[in-house]
Amino acid sequence: MSDEKPDLRAVAAEKSDTLGQDAAPSPDDDTDGLSSVEMRFIDLSASAEFSMEEIAAKLGVTSRTLRRWKARPAVASQIRTRTAEAMSLARAVLAAGANRAARELVGLAETAEPDHARIAACVAVVSNAAKLGELQELSDRLAELETRIGKGH
Repeated sequence: MSDEKPDLRAVAAEKSDTLGQDAAPSPDDDTDGLSSVEMRFIDLSASAEFSMEEIAAKLGVTSRTLRRWKARPAVASQIRTRTAEAMSLARAVLAAGANRAARELVGLAETAEPDHARIAACVAVVSNAAKLGELQELSDRLAELETRIGKGH
């Protein structure tokens, strides 16, 4: 594993490309018969950065319309998919930084006067990387069980 820092600028650039306020929906965004506005709603919902009211204002629709869209299976499925993709990206960033954070923790433990802020940051990265890994494992196992139940096994 490398000691290099993860390139969070690439992650931020990718995020702003897909979720930026000024990003115009492309004609290729229609998925499962969903309109480009519905796909933008899906992206904004999955980002978890905005409230329903903020999303409604950005899209020029009412919160009630968003609740109706969210209740549709195709929209709910896309939100789950996009949220899973966002979590996968977060896990990748944390995993990339976990090795460096763990090494930093060991180094700081050996110093006479540790930097408490750096220690707290390193602990948070290592801890959250482990938690996200456990959540992914549980999510995978749950999906497998749901598939088995759905197929009548």
